[in-house]
Amino acid sequence: MPRDTQLQSRRNFLLSSAAASLAGALPVSLIAEPARPQATEDHDSDSAIPTRDTVLKFYPDGRRRGFAGNTVICHLPQQSHTRDAITALGDALRKSPFIHKLGMLPSESYHMTVFPGTNDQGRTAENWPSDIPRDAPIAECNRIIGERMKSFDTECQLPIRVRVNGPHTFGYGRACTLRLSPADEVENHKLRTLRDRLSEVYRFRLKDHANYAFHMTLAYQVAPFTQKEQRQYQAVLEHHIPAIIATAPVLELGVPEFCTFEDMFRFEIKTLLQA
Repeated sequence: MPRDTQLQSRRNFLLSSAAASLAGALPVSLIAEPARPQATEDHDSDSAIPTRDTVLKFYPDGRRRGFAGNTVICHLPQQSHTRDAITALGDALRKSPFIHKLGMLPSESYHMTVFPGTNDQGRTAENWPSDIPRDAPIAECNRIIGERMKSFDTECQLPIRVRVNGPHTFGYGRACTLRLSPADEVENHKLRTLRDRLSEVYRFRLKDHANYAFHMTLAYQVAPFTQKEQRQYQAVLEHHIPAIIATAPVLELGVPEFCTFEDMFRFEIKTLLQA
């Protein structure tokens, strides 16, 4: 059997085993919920390593760069088995032989982006508020958007519920993000509607707005892997992804937060977006 086929079979077995271990503890209604392909597609046209986004956020040696801006995110909840399992994956990456090719994020910053917001490095018609001058200081942009967020109502039931998409995480072309899918069609509609409403606050939409792929980043890949390193990376995923999925069939995220940041290591909460 070709090696690629063997690896795929092993991944499918691991993911199936993780799912099976949960089945006895889940309500029938939850087990029966189907995955929604339209909510799990990955739309990422930049296949280069490192990507432009990575170059803006990290130096080639993995040190963080200044990268100021604002965003709406859901932090990974504290004090949960899922957080422990995801942190264990981050720790394994730090101990890996390819660590020199990663820009690692601290576990305190683990989050899912709901709406990417603005940053000091991107000032085009596509990614900057249409009513704020493009040469405005990022601090002024933060202030203006922050004022709007104070009166923003999510108009949806919280928390936001997602699943870790194992196949998409294994198949994603760069290290290292957990690919996330809305838990069901109700959650998919909730998230997409919330993003539509946030785009009205920000007054712009990115090209991938309708098909945005939700994810949780643990590391940015600053250099391509060798074939050996790629196999080592896949082995780390094969060990940890089933364990992460096994902690919970559905991950309930924290309240959406409007945050500002100076780099990718800390997201300062300015407003909690409540229903």
